[in-house]
Amino acid sequence: MQFASQPENDFARYIRCYYDACRARFDRIEAIAGKWEFRDLIPGMSDFDTRFIVRDGMTVADWCRMSEAIGEVHLALCEQYPHWARNLEHLPGINLTWDELAAEKHYYPEYEQWTFYHTEQPARLREVQDHFRYRPWDAKNEYFHLKKFCLYYGRYDRRIDPPVNLGAHESKYPLHSRLMHYFNPPVLSAVCILDRANLRGKFAAFERARELFPDLACWPIIAEIFAADYRIPRWYEEPRLTQLEDALETALQTITLKLRPVITLVPASAGFDVARWKQALQRTVLPPAARVFEHAKFARLMKGRLRFYSLAPPHFDPTWPIANELRRMDNNLFRMPFRIYWNCRAGRDVEDPSAILDNLLDDPLSPEQVAAAREFHRLLSEWKPGRERESARAVADVFDDYFGALGAISRDLERREA
Repeated sequence: MQFASQPENDFARYIRCYYDACRARFDRIEAIAGKWEFRDLIPGMSDFDTRFIVRDGMTVADWCRMSEAIGEVHLALCEQYPHWARNLEHLPGINLTWDELAAEKHYYPEYEQWTFYHTEQPARLREVQDHFRYRPWDAKNEYFHLKKFCLYYGRYDRRIDPPVNLGAHESKYPLHSRLMHYFNPPVLSAVCILDRANLRGKFAAFERARELFPDLACWPIIAEIFAADYRIPRWYEEPRLTQLEDALETALQTITLKLRPVITLVPASAGFDVARWKQALQRTVLPPAARVFEHAKFARLMKGRLRFYSLAPPHFDPTWPIANELRRMDNNLFRMPFRIYWNCRAGRDVEDPSAILDNLLDDPLSPEQVAAAREFHRLLSEWKPGRERESARAVADVFDDYFGALGAISRDLERREA
């Protein structure tokens, strides 16, 4: 096997450049964070999961302008710095105002997994971080981490995480994917539950897990792979590859035994069956407005993400990223939030929310928003592989009015819960 050497770690320069470029196009941005700790960013392998904090008082129109602006930054930087294609793989996922970041009703344990790099409001950032530092562990934390543990529990699926825009480093990705994208998340969440404290770093999670479970067979293998910067051919080949996957699966089974006595959101009757844990969590009742916000906050920069993908330069392959977004957007950004809204408003469930859109005309949706919601759903239901860029452009074209519809049902739910 051929392996490229690990490139220079220029994430600090990238983050500064990206922050300055985004603020130049949208000056309401006042802080930049990224998931995990800086040492978790592996040159050549990691992308950068940006999180922006923006000035309070953002309107739907402001979010739409920001989405366009950040998409333009991605396109410009991707053209200017081809070697940053991996870093620029997607626009920031979660973007919040300062008030939202500090509000208990919007609290999301992932916030405590962010490292902040630059801010225009250092005093306000310190205030928020102090709040998180002293916030007690509660059911919101357990729900977040146990849900993640259940989502990633099980044997690694070799088809699940294709390499995208990795260039010369693509040959190392199979091990990175197994260890950092699919084994680390459940380990990190399990450690947080066991210690009843949020942990920010991926490597820190492995270190703490090794203290809690020192006898697991996976640790010497993982240490050997990391020490070699993934350039270790024998762990890509059989029978060692299966040996690695066996060790990771066994580790999760062992961790499950330790988790069972301490979790509170799953009935004892579910035993050690993680599938039943997942079913129990699906029955956890959360406030409707919080559930819709959970989905809606990921929509704020989606238009810019789709625009960037549809216009990406030749050296950036957007095919899989577009398909990945289109596959999940109909459920996450249309079906789920509108089902939650209708259940709260009408007291009954609806399988296909497009059937109730006419009932929302003028209360709370405008005619343009109803039409956009219907078209948004249609485009996502009918897109076909092979037409990724065309489909991304079409969805982006209706996104502003659809985002307005999403905001309208969110505000109406908050009013009903007040």
